[in-house]
Amino acid sequence: MLVKKTINGYEFESPSNDGAFIVTLTLLDNKKETLHTIPVGVPVTFTPLELKPGTIKQTIGAQRWKNFLRMKELEISTMFIDRHPKEIGHEVW
Repeated sequence: MLVKKTINGYEFESPSNDGAFIVTLTLLDNKKETLHTIPVGVPVTFTPLELKPGTIKQTIGAQRWKNFLRMKELEISTMFIDRHPKEIGHEVW
């Protein structure tokens, strides 16, 4: 999952499992959250959906959220965050 600092918040971007969509979750500085689903290779657009506060944290999971908070703390503007399977070991930064 690619996380990018924007002018007014953060974007969490990831392709769907089959690659047919790009999913972007946006967390704004005012705590609003949105979901934008973008079809790949099709000239169709969908209106972003507003989410309940806390949806992004719940959706990306505890380990990715922890990595995101570390990214914010270190003031990194773009970072790939992911969790590794237990058999790989610790997080690699």
